[in-house]
Amino acid sequence: MSEAKFIRVCEDEDESPIEVPVEEDNTVLLATLKSVFPKSTGLKYLAPESGCFRGVRLSEGKLFAPPDGWIHVYQCAFPKDNKRKGKEEKDTFSSKFKKLEAKKCTDLIVLNLAYKTDESTLKEYFSRYGDLVTVQIKRNPDSNSSKGFGFIRFSDIQSQIMCLSERHNIDGRWCDVRIPMSKLEGDRQDISRKVFVGGVTEFITADLLRDHFSQFGKVLDVFIPKPFRSFAFVSFEDPEVAADLLGKNQVIEGVTLSIGSAVPKLPPQQSRY
Repeated sequence: MSEAKFIRVCEDEDESPIEVPVEEDNTVLLATLKSVFPKSTGLKYLAPESGCFRGVRLSEGKLFAPPDGWIHVYQCAFPKDNKRKGKEEKDTFSSKFKKLEAKKCTDLIVLNLAYKTDESTLKEYFSRYGDLVTVQIKRNPDSNSSKGFGFIRFSDIQSQIMCLSERHNIDGRWCDVRIPMSKLEGDRQDISRKVFVGGVTEFITADLLRDHFSQFGKVLDVFIPKPFRSFAFVSFEDPEVAADLLGKNQVIEGVTLSIGSAVPKLPPQQSRY
């Protein structure tokens, strides 16, 4: 199994993940995790075989990969800072799962697909999680060629939850599966216009990012958090430009940057979207 360069981490299960870099020894530094999620004390993930959350081993400031590698989507672990939160943490996963079962399945968008991937391949891959009621590759009307993304829908919520908790490699390509942010009229989905840019150095300015990404499409906004946190966000006019860039590393001023689909949770006064 090849070692991952980044792992996907979210603050809670309802948010899109942010890519966090992995060290050369295949560990993740707790300091790196805290630079993105300041109050986090560790990581946990949903174990497919048990349906329970499982903690990631922490020793001497390093988080060690699970036996099957960094293949999951991880959630931050936070300290219990009061009795109310302590009680909430004692809720079993099964009770949370019952609440989720009451929810209806929704279309899931599959981003960063290889252009050769077709509906039959998509169906064969995702059927491992459960029965599918919808499988669709979005195509260009003139050439019938794939646009590099598609949609699936499961028949039950358990299958959807398990699918969203894992990473997916289809036809040799890492794909991002998530719930679309919103729906537009007709069959068109509003794909996020924003991409997460990881690995940014202090020498990479907003102007450099804008100039580089303008080659792919019109850039609406570039946001570098302050204080500096080694990542940025770039928003495009065309959401399909953002979708096509997912998973494709970029090099600016000799620095390799990772591109993800994260939408971070920012305080209301900082949110620009």
